[in-house]
Amino acid sequence: MISQANQSELIELLKQVPLFQNAPERALEISASAVRKRVYEPGTTIFQEGDKGEALYILAQGLVKLSKVDLGGHEKTLAILQPPEFFGEMALVGESTRSATVVTLNEVHAYLLFHDDFRKLISDYPSISLNLTATLASRLRGMDDESQILSYKDAQGRVAYVLLRLYNGGVIERDAERALVRLTHQELANLAGTSRETVTRALKALEGEGVIETRPKEVFITDPEGLEEILHGIR
Repeated sequence: MISQANQSELIELLKQVPLFQNAPERALEISASAVRKRVYEPGTTIFQEGDKGEALYILAQGLVKLSKVDLGGHEKTLAILQPPEFFGEMALVGESTRSATVVTLNEVHAYLLFHDDFRKLISDYPSISLNLTATLASRLRGMDDESQILSYKDAQGRVAYVLLRLYNGGVIERDAERALVRLTHQELANLAGTSRETVTRALKALEGEGVIETRPKEVFITDPEGLEEILHGIR
């Protein structure tokens, strides 16, 4: 049973989630009562591509990686999500099975909204249904933009794009002078749709341009404007 204080905190979290933007207070109260909290250790597979979909996940803490395996057996990272994002909705609105695999990158706290409660919410509250449609459309546009960039840019441009996406998406740690991305070269390669060796060479080239600094499993973004210039071929 969620206490009144915890429910108030949960409602404040839900207000930040794109799915519940400008939702009626009653819808937030119903959702806060319906969700169930889960905590996952780093490296946990929350669900795999092809699994039956039973719930939507709302991130409260931590990072998750969404990925698919292509026809050649290679993993392609689709996205890295952080709070207050949500995921797992596709299997509840059309497809009966999961369209991607989700793995935790660190300790993750998530709230699960199960199928029947989710379907009743989008039926009873049109604003939530509209938010869902808008989110899906935005993600589709983002995938289209990404496919064009990753198809036409060289390796340096691809890696610059991935680092900027992480920088602008907030999936980083920041201090006064730079931003830190804690991903391995293989994880960056999965995001860029290329090989680990190619990413390693591209990172060295970007470091030579003075826009990043690298350490094992760490990339420091020191000049995001310079990364933008490299991405758009004006440097």
